[in-house]
Amino acid sequence: MKVIEVDAKNRELIKKIFDNELESFGVMGGADMWMIMSFIRYGKLYVLLNESNDLLSVAQYQGVLGKKEVFLYGFSTSLKERGKGYGKILLEESHNRLKELGMEKIYLTVDPANAKAIDMYKKAGYIIEELQKDEYGKGIDRYLMIKNLLWYLDKNTKKVYIKLKRIITKL
Repeated sequence: MKVIEVDAKNRELIKKIFDNELESFGVMGGADMWMIMSFIRYGKLYVLLNESNDLLSVAQYQGVLGKKEVFLYGFSTSLKERGKGYGKILLEESHNRLKELGMEKIYLTVDPANAKAIDMYKKAGYIIEELQKDEYGKGIDRYLMIKNLLWYLDKNTKKVYIKLKRIITKL
């Protein structure tokens, strides 16, 4: 398996991403081609592929202006590949890449009824910040979840640890 950042020239893969959006979210919830291309050109779009280059999972990020933060706009795993841990792999690797780019925080919204997604995000270090009532229209509530890339909570000890870059100085 491999995680790649999608390039605008890879039209075959972009078509697979578009088809996955329709399969996962339908026409009213997924990213259309305009959005997919803007994630590629002006944000970050990562995918997890298997050895045959089949699309397993997709992560679409957009930057928060003036901050070292991103919003995870869309995250999905192909319907036939769900429950196999592929989403976890892509989430972890995309977080590592964003941290290498200097990002400090990731936001996302999720349907409060989507227990599987909420559980995956919590295991990846996200916390529920608030319930956003009617966020996407009347009766369409969302949890706002946040992951701080500069610290993490040890689930066993319940202690918070700060993630620092290792600094080596020559004396």
